[in-house]
Amino acid sequence: MTEHEGPHLLTNVTVHSTAEPYAEAMIVEDGLVSWVGSEETAGRLRDERFLIEDAEAALATPAFFGWLRRHAQSSAKDLIDALNQAAQRGIGTVRVVFTGFSPDDLKNTAALLQAVEEHPLSVHPVLELDALQCGDSTSGERLTEAAAQLEKQYSGPPLAIGLPAEVWDGDAAAETIGPFAAAAAQAAQQLVLCLPQATEPSVVVETVLTVRRGLLDLGSSTPPADRPTVLYGFDAADLHVWESLIGAGVHVVLIGEGHLALALRAGVPTSVAPAEGHEPWSVVSAYVHREEDPVSVRAAFNAQVRGAHRMVSGLPAGHLNPGSAATYALWEVDSLAVQTPDSRTAAWSTDARARTPLLPYLDGETLPRHLRTVVNGIGVSAAASASTTEAPERLS
Repeated sequence: MTEHEGPHLLTNVTVHSTAEPYAEAMIVEDGLVSWVGSEETAGRLRDERFLIEDAEAALATPAFFGWLRRHAQSSAKDLIDALNQAAQRGIGTVRVVFTGFSPDDLKNTAALLQAVEEHPLSVHPVLELDALQCGDSTSGERLTEAAAQLEKQYSGPPLAIGLPAEVWDGDAAAETIGPFAAAAAQAAQQLVLCLPQATEPSVVVETVLTVRRGLLDLGSSTPPADRPTVLYGFDAADLHVWESLIGAGVHVVLIGEGHLALALRAGVPTSVAPAEGHEPWSVVSAYVHREEDPVSVRAAFNAQVRGAHRMVSGLPAGHLNPGSAATYALWEVDSLAVQTPDSRTAAWSTDARARTPLLPYLDGETLPRHLRTVVNGIGVSAAASASTTEAPERLS
């Protein structure tokens, strides 16, 4: 999509919208979705105000949510290149973790924040403290104060603070994390905890619960509901472990393929982050075709879209409904379906009365081809060449 003073009318498109599940056209105005509906109605709405674009039978979905990790002393060029590559994969919102952050040296981080503020993707930064400074008793307050100082020079989404995987070494993780959790809650900043792969899930749960009990016992603030503590890289193969996290005020981020079905069954707020450089649809496909505990395409897709947005804002973003941000990706697909592990559910869900939005049918081999990413109504990336496709087939 190109910049245009008036509204855009996108036609010949399947819009993944919960408001109008079988929408064939969409109007974008002032960075928002203002209308979705049928081609017939779109034809009556056309006038000279519109920039009309033929999507050539593509599928429009809310853009994916991605994660990047970059050192706080890295170059702005490297960061921008990574954001551009993310946009080429249909990612419209990114959480960037600036590792090795020092509250005593803000210059380069401030320059990186300025770079992401100017980039069209929506970027949610995390300032992850350098591991060598985590043991300092004043580090929690210094970290939150540094974040507040940087926010005065930055007008993007709120800054979160983070702790590296090294804080989980040994038996004193709760003692190390506690002061940071208290400082983050007091400053209304989100705390992001990066977990090493070898960490025992039950140890993580006990540490999180110990930290939360400590905050309550001291009468300290606990994380607000819209900014839960993030466990980045947590996973567990035991349903009881997941159930232990209910009410703990955390949001789990699975990296790539994990036990999403168990997390959903337990009711723990969970999202999925594709590893950097990986295609988001490949992660969806991996969940759908798991031998044990597969999930539907819709569940795996939502975990990389709506679930992730709830993590950073507490709001059910990631929709293409009237009034929502016009942040979406266009995909060339072979066929559309409501694909679930249970064929009975799939049969009902494709019935028009179920009003279930359609997504690509994933056969385990072929993935949707990215055509374009649009953020707040402005195109930020496009495929090198987009071929015309026939109208996607709706599978029953």
